[in-house]
Amino acid sequence: MTSIYDLSWSKTSFLSKLELFLKSRQREKQKIQSGDPMQQAEGCSALSSTYYSILGTAFSQLKATLKPRWLVWFAPVRMVLWGFTWLPLATWCYFRMLTLSNRMMCVIGYERMSADQCDIRQSILRRRNRLAEAKECIVVALGKNPEKAHTRGLLHAGLAEIYKTEGNWREAEAEVGLAVKEAEEAEKQDPRQAARIYRHCASVADFFEMGDPIPGSQLRRKAETLSQVIGATDQLLKL
Repeated sequence: MTSIYDLSWSKTSFLSKLELFLKSRQREKQKIQSGDPMQQAEGCSALSSTYYSILGTAFSQLKATLKPRWLVWFAPVRMVLWGFTWLPLATWCYFRMLTLSNRMMCVIGYERMSADQCDIRQSILRRRNRLAEAKECIVVALGKNPEKAHTRGLLHAGLAEIYKTEGNWREAEAEVGLAVKEAEEAEKQDPRQAARIYRHCASVADFFEMGDPIPGSQLRRKAETLSQVIGATDQLLKL
């Protein structure tokens, strides 16, 4: 039986993500229904994280419908198939991930949320284009002095993406620099998360002016190399 870990990191097909969806709901159901606020919040956070990940895979699969170019003639058929398979799942995840995150927020608030839970929430808020709330969440999370390098890296990468959207390139570049330093440390502890940080930073660095010290192509290669070594197929699809 395929583990949730493998379904999340190493599988990209619709059936594998549907299985991840069902298994995660079943696993977290008891926690979400618990009378213990911390258990309830943990279940909401974990399931919202799964939904966020599945949504990202779904949109990456949509982009892949036009690749490679020699298959472009089959794109309409593939898009119809995507619409009948991925679209309902992605729609559910898109709306439910924020509902679950908000429920966690109501149950324990920022004061009792861990830095990792804050990171999950800021990612969801950014996906829903609620950037002011996401920035507030990141500031709170960094104020908790996260122990894990990859948590700090993901938070800085999230802040870099917000600054990019706002057109604040100086701050975006500074945050990318901080995120990359954390990613380099995280490579030794959790290369999966390090690959995620490089991937997020690459999408920001692509917009920096020529000659800047951290080109997006370099970061993307690092993310690709790490993902290939550890078999993180889902991350490769999202590059």
